[in-house]
Formats: sequence, C-alpha cells, structure tokens
Amino acid sequence: MSKIYRVKDVSQIIDRDKTTLFRWEREGKIAHPQRDSRGWRIYTETDLARMRQIISCQSFNLTSGQ
Repeated sequence: MSKIYRVKDVSQIIDRDKTTLFRWEREGKIAHPQRDSRGWRIYTETDLARMRQIISCQSFNLTSGQ
C-alpha cells in the first residue's frame, strides 16, 4: 500500500498553507482527494507530485495545464 498524507503533512512538505490546497481543489488544479472514515482529506504520492508540478510552474510564471 502506498503512503498516504493528511492535510497537515502535505502543507509542511510543500511549504504551503492548507487554505492553498483547498483553493487548488476549488480551482480544479488538483483532484478532490480521497477521504478517510472521518471525512478527512487524504493525499497520495501522485497528489504530491501534482502539487509539486503546480509549484514549479508558478515559480516560472507558467500556467499549469488542467
């Protein structure tokens, strides 16, 4: 089974506030994550890779293809 991450973990890993993650969801930049039995968001390595891609594109002032 692949590793899963909570919002707090992801926000620390990518150095972005959790509200940024929620905004990216609303804007369709990242897929809506899976939820655990409590309804909390859980992210995968694939989700993290997508977020890193967004950050990389932002650093070069590129738009991330949706």
